[in-house]
Amino acid sequence: MKNVIIFSLVLGTTLISGCDNFKNNKTEKVEQKVEVSDWSCTDAENIGQVEAYLKSEYLKQLDKQLRHSSYEADQDLLKKITEQVQFKIKNVTTLTEDDKTAKTLHCSSQLSVQFPKGLQKRAENAYLEAPCSDQDCEGEYDSMSTLRDYLEDGSSNLVLGDDQLKGAFSYGITKTDKEGVTFTVENENAVINGIVFVTAKAVQYQSYVKHNSEARANSEQYSKENAAEVALAQKAMDIRQKELDADKVKVVERLNQTWDLFSADQKQQLQQDQADWFEKRDVDCKVIAQKNVYQLPENEKETYQKKSDYWDDAMRKQSENMQYTKCFNQKTTERIVYLNNVFN
Repeated sequence: MKNVIIFSLVLGTTLISGCDNFKNNKTEKVEQKVEVSDWSCTDAENIGQVEAYLKSEYLKQLDKQLRHSSYEADQDLLKKITEQVQFKIKNVTTLTEDDKTAKTLHCSSQLSVQFPKGLQKRAENAYLEAPCSDQDCEGEYDSMSTLRDYLEDGSSNLVLGDDQLKGAFSYGITKTDKEGVTFTVENENAVINGIVFVTAKAVQYQSYVKHNSEARANSEQYSKENAAEVALAQKAMDIRQKELDADKVKVVERLNQTWDLFSADQKQQLQQDQADWFEKRDVDCKVIAQKNVYQLPENEKETYQKKSDYWDDAMRKQSENMQYTKCFNQKTTERIVYLNNVFN
């Protein structure tokens, strides 16, 4: 008569997200009655039960991953993958020295997941295509990284190649007084996390491509519209600068004409005052010109300054020079009025 035992399977059920792999682990305890014919790490029936459980965990985690993603999955491809993917426990080693008298057997093995041909290549392409909203481009991901780099990096000891993902897998078998035997897995099970990640990337590949195509189109449209706004801002600035430069020529000419109205004695008396005024005008206007356009109240901004959001460094410098010219013209006009009053 076959022994009936309770398998107590405790596995890390980390759900891989695009931004945080192999982290935030939690454990889940599952109990089910199964028939076991051999007290050993290598019993085929024992291993078969674990393989079936691992696949069920994979399906559960994958479903959760895809349900929480904003990217659509190719359902036909998903069905093909989940039906064909195979979990195999190989190279089993019994670590317990005296397995005849021991209450617990400590077992180590290699867990290998074989997936449909071509899945790895598709997942690798998807990994490179995945938008930054799906994976942290400034963190564990970078533009030079590949799917293999990502999975094999760190302490996970995973190996990806030939449409297969491999990694270390350990478990224990313990004799109990009543239930018979319990089977326990205590590691975080990086292989399951890895195959969930690979599958999710593969089935969302087309969604990534569509997203990036739309993003590029939007970016091109934005660039086109922004270029038009920059051109308009530059044109408005150039028109205003032309006006200010023309005014400057006029006020300088008027100032010289007003000065020429004075006699030699009057010029001698006003010479120092005029020199002091020249220096003060230039210093004051330089200071005023440095005032940031964003510090100006909206009702004080000139038309061209209302497009300051589209300025580059050269345009900001141009605006500063224009503000100097504007101040120069205003203060020179005031000086002309003053000198005319002195003359009269």
